[in-house]
Amino acid sequence: MNTRMKQELLNDVLTGLAVAATFAAVVPCDAFAQLSSAVTGVSSDVMLPAMTVVSYISYGLGTVLTVAGIAGAKKHADNPGSNPLNPALGKLGAGAAFLAAPYVIGMMGSTGSQVFSTAGTGTVTTGIGGF
Repeated sequence: MNTRMKQELLNDVLTGLAVAATFAAVVPCDAFAQLSSAVTGVSSDVMLPAMTVVSYISYGLGTVLTVAGIAGAKKHADNPGSNPLNPALGKLGAGAAFLAAPYVIGMMGSTGSQVFSTAGTGTVTTGIGGF
């Protein structure tokens, strides 16, 4: 690795650590207590603690990648010749995907529970106009 690549990697790591520290400072302390009780507490629903942890990890990764993508876009704006835009756009896209993942998974989970709750009852759910 040349020194420029090492410097960019170090900048990305430091940006991620700064975002993680900001994220930890902004999240209220009782949220961590709720996370701890969700992970260690016994629950009838086995997936709830796992989904809570996955959601927090996903939000954290999404925030770090989005900030790194914005920083890469700024580098490209400052010096477009030596800083391509593709990595910045990739980080922004990955960050958006991580930020949206908990919502999408929750939406799919609630759809699945609705489907399974009506399976075997003889009811048929129809769409718009009876189709």
